Amino acid sequence: MREFGSEFHISYGADTYFSGIEGCFADFAYTRSGREALSLAARTEGPGLLLMPAYSCWSMDYPFEEAGWKIEYYRLNSDLTVDLDYLEGRIRSLRPKALLVMNYFGFAPVDEAVRLAKGIIPEIIVIEDFTHCLFAFDSVFDSLVDYYCASIRKSLGMPDGGVLYSVRSIDKAGLEVQDTRFSLLHKEAGILKNNYFYTADADEKQAFRNLQAEAGADIKENGGLYAISEFSESVLRNTLTDSVRIARQSNYRHLYGLVPESEAMRPLFAPSADDQAPFMMPVICGNRDELQSALAGKGVYCQLLWPLSERKREVCPVAGRMEETMLAVPIDQRYSYDDIEEMGERIREVVLK
Repeated sequence: MREFGSEFHISYGADTYFSGIEGCFADFAYTRSGREALSLAARTEGPGLLLMPAYSCWSMDYPFEEAGWKIEYYRLNSDLTVDLDYLEGRIRSLRPKALLVMNYFGFAPVDEAVRLAKGIIPEIIVIEDFTHCLFAFDSVFDSLVDYYCASIRKSLGMPDGGVLYSVRSIDKAGLEVQDTRFSLLHKEAGILKNNYFYTADADEKQAFRNLQAEAGADIKENGGLYAISEFSESVLRNTLTDSVRIARQSNYRHLYGLVPESEAMRPLFAPSADDQAPFMMPVICGNRDELQSALAGKGVYCQLLWPLSERKREVCPVAGRMEETMLAVPIDQRYSYDDIEEMGERIREVVLK
């Protein structure tokens, strides 16, 4: 039952989570986007051969291609962990300069892959994208990893934000400090979206969607290498991350118990450790496009992660199946217990019809 009245809850205040992570490393940089964080790593280490998972967004390839790197891909298992036999073969035959790994949705640990790579080539540079584990860094930290990067704005109400932490010195030459058009547009869109929660005004909704599209086009067309905006860093330093972690853990478990497992939809991962803070809930769908459209008609907007190149699909059949069948359901800190109850009811209406 929804509750109304009583005292206000506290949802913001000075927080030391990110400054605590900074203390584990020799250097760090907060950037406008995760893509730009990867650009700093790519430029710092110079061109070479990068081995990365085939199941990955184009924006993870782009910073390395732009910096002159050659990219090869490796396979994943059906649970999105690394296919270690395949990885070992690729490392031994290609002798890559760097390896990029990713713990998908917070459920696919990469520590064995990192140890394997360092065992074969001790000097290999390991970069871990921890975007999907942003609020569970203690559980993923590995001293063998040379760089940790993440896109922060995908998980917090901020217009821009990425991060790169490293045990090495980061070359920050060319990292510009200024508010970009991308950041300003996203900030304006975010404020309008916040207003829309209270007004349900269709014009306001269209306005913030237009601004979001304009911001997305701007960063693609104009690129550049920029530091995080002052506004976003303030949000970062004043978000109660323990509350975020609790919300994500609880919402995942709650929704998992509400989603009926069927041929139409099944969650890819069951809830697990208490120290996790899942990114989203990935589900495998019988008819993904039809289901995504039906859920959107109920106001449940699920993402596809990610459209892939033919080359990536050829290297990793699991990645190809994910592209064809998966949706990512939101379970983040924006949603209360009652919100998740309602979301589960709407999902059941679609799946069980």
